[in-house]
Amino acid sequence: MKIRSSNELIDFLAGRRKERKRELISLSQDIADARKSAPHYKRAAVVLSYAHWEGFVKDAASAYVFFVSHKSKKLSDLIVNFQALACRQELMCAQIATRRLSPHINVARRFTEDLDRTFNINADNVIDTESNLSSIVFENICACVGINYHRAWATDGPFMDDLLKNRCAVAHGELYTPTNDYALETLSFTIKSIDRFSTDIENEAINEAYLRSSATQLRALEGGANGAVS
Repeated sequence: MKIRSSNELIDFLAGRRKERKRELISLSQDIADARKSAPHYKRAAVVLSYAHWEGFVKDAASAYVFFVSHKSKKLSDLIVNFQALACRQELMCAQIATRRLSPHINVARRFTEDLDRTFNINADNVIDTESNLSSIVFENICACVGINYHRAWATDGPFMDDLLKNRCAVAHGELYTPTNDYALETLSFTIKSIDRFSTDIENEAINEAYLRSSATQLRALEGGANGAVS
């Protein structure tokens, strides 16, 4: 994956959105047609809604990490979540080193002597949906890319978990058949959420929210807006 500009990122996201939403919209139309509202359509709605949601989250978040990793910025330029990603290998080694000091020295060196060096992130392995995209896993992915989960997505967490639970029921062979309303709701949620998450990622890239200077300016603007008297 080579995504070096915000335009390339936007084009990539648009292509993945279109491909995934096409199938979801088609299935939604089938279920809305009373002649095609058989149980297997509704079961398929749950499985495919979850699959496309998990797949798009991984696609979009990974693409954004690739985008940031190709910016050739100094470690000190980055917001803290990308600093953590850039130093993850050293942090993991230090975590399991209970007697040896050298792994801890490597962490200290990264955050002192190496701050003015360009960073490297192994973008292939950063975003992990853990095979089950629960709200907790999604929150962690948001943290990886700098999206404020609690402000933007927390109210949707219960529905994400319910979708995961019902997807597992179908995938594991349980004879679970959702209602028409729930099947359509899962499809609608996924279609809208794919668009929302794509917009979140695009805004992060366009606003250069991965840079400490840009993040500081955005927080100042938000603080001013929150403190304004209408």
